[in-house]
Amino acid sequence: MFKFLVILNLIIMFNYNCLAQSFNKTIAMHGLTDRDEVARDTKVNIKAPINNILKLAKIGTFNSLNPYIIKGITPPGIKGLVIESLMTWSPDEPFSLYPGIAEAIKTPKNRKWVEFKIYDKARFSDGKNITSKDVIFSWKTLKKLGRPHTRSYYSMVKKVEEITSKKVKFYFSDKSNFEMPLIMGLMPIFSSQYWENKDFTKTTIEPFVSSGPYKIANIEIGRSITFIKNKFWWKKDSKDSLGRYNFKKIRYDFYRDQNVALEAFLSGEFDINIENDAVRWENSYHQNSENKIIKNTFSKLSPSGIEAIILNTRKPIFKERNVRKAISLLFPYTFINKVVNHGLLQQTFGPWDNSELSAQSNPSHNAKTILSKYNDVISKYALKQIQKLPTNERKIIGESISLLEKSGWKIIDQKMKNIKSGKLLSFEVITNKNKMEKLLLIWKDKLKKIGIDLKVRIIDSSQFQNRIQTFDFDAIIFEYYMSLSPGNEQSIYWGSWAANQNGSRNYAGIKHKAIDEIIKKITNAEKRENLIEYTRILDRLLRSGYWMIPLFHDPLHRIAHQDKIAIPKEIPLYGFNPWTAWEK
Repeated sequence: MFKFLVILNLIIMFNYNCLAQSFNKTIAMHGLTDRDEVARDTKVNIKAPINNILKLAKIGTFNSLNPYIIKGITPPGIKGLVIESLMTWSPDEPFSLYPGIAEAIKTPKNRKWVEFKIYDKARFSDGKNITSKDVIFSWKTLKKLGRPHTRSYYSMVKKVEEITSKKVKFYFSDKSNFEMPLIMGLMPIFSSQYWENKDFTKTTIEPFVSSGPYKIANIEIGRSITFIKNKFWWKKDSKDSLGRYNFKKIRYDFYRDQNVALEAFLSGEFDINIENDAVRWENSYHQNSENKIIKNTFSKLSPSGIEAIILNTRKPIFKERNVRKAISLLFPYTFINKVVNHGLLQQTFGPWDNSELSAQSNPSHNAKTILSKYNDVISKYALKQIQKLPTNERKIIGESISLLEKSGWKIIDQKMKNIKSGKLLSFEVITNKNKMEKLLLIWKDKLKKIGIDLKVRIIDSSQFQNRIQTFDFDAIIFEYYMSLSPGNEQSIYWGSWAANQNGSRNYAGIKHKAIDEIIKKITNAEKRENLIEYTRILDRLLRSGYWMIPLFHDPLHRIAHQDKIAIPKEIPLYGFNPWTAWEK
């Protein structure tokens, strides 16, 4: 009997390992994907007609076509329309991948390596075969020359093996984590033959050999870019492409100002406007006799993300938590939401509001176990019950002054000054969004009551991008988008290693050991319940540190389009993609 049980166990283990290491069309971060097929989601019209041109708009400008390096500002559409990745991300699941250039993926249970099988018919826009050599070239290029986050991700590969011209295998180092097979699946693929004698690190406006459904047809630098459908695209008849690319051409026009762009939209200059200003949505979408505008709203089902005033702790003024908390307390949420937002938005408390990932009121047992190892103030406060900010103005002002006094600041001649240096407590917030000016000026008046000087500066998108790349600011307004499956990107946002990496998104300059540990646990969580638990702890730490002053978020997706345009009746979990629209 014992011998029989041993043999049975060996058979089960053998079958399990074979199953875990067989090729699959899809992969999910946790559990199984929603569907075992090639289509990444079903919220498209697979019977949509193919129309001539879709006209869209973008605020800002562009001066490069390479979004994979720090230099330059690139237009939308390069990722997704022009360059395709090994696998495609599903917009309707927390984190799942479906076939892209690769038709299948294989990885063991411990995810210590990953192997991809490239479609036999996969081709670049010049008709040349996409092979394992192109995949390896892309990995080496991004590992050495890409943005900080790609260099970080791809350096976790210790060895690569070209098994055949259509199969490639990546082996991960001990620094790797459970998410890495999916991260590799999202790697964009470049033509090695095209790029081998070109400088990848330089900005370029030369259309390059591509791998996606569209090619670049026309460029007016900083003003417009037009993509044209590649009629020879090898994947044009696949189930995944049906209903997703419904126009022969897609053109983006660029506007310096949101209000100018809106007037252009209302005059029929472009087809779809995804509105991010709830007040403008309510007050400015007047109809005219020539163009009928259709307005749609959809409830947001994904995390709120966090748009916030981010305080740069590389600057001496913001190094102390007491100072950051003091000025945070003085932000008048209720007044601003009533007067500026007309009550249409919701106050944001953390990056994962509106989801199960958001921190709970009281710390969990795991939070206590992990954070009790750390003796710093931020970790200790993260273990306290989360409480709402006080609303009594006199009490707020008193607490703010008390916090500042503990850090060596005092009101002298109606000015908040440093007791030792005599310097005025003064800082500047920069933003590229005109709509933020009114909000900031109201806060400025509140800060002035205790002698703090706030300067508000509105700059254009190009200047803003250059400033944030090198952390050249006191404070900025920036928005982080969050998914239901946080992972390696969290180290780019809050990890210590990224604090001094130009081009990273750790704009606050956070360096905190407990946060580093929690991010590592998040990226190695093998079960979703563990991911939820660790993300909640990270949320607690971020709130406790007062590195950001969260602003507001809209509970709705707001999509307006011309009457001639139709969009799907349902939109995916992560929102609407205008490329899935069609003409009636």
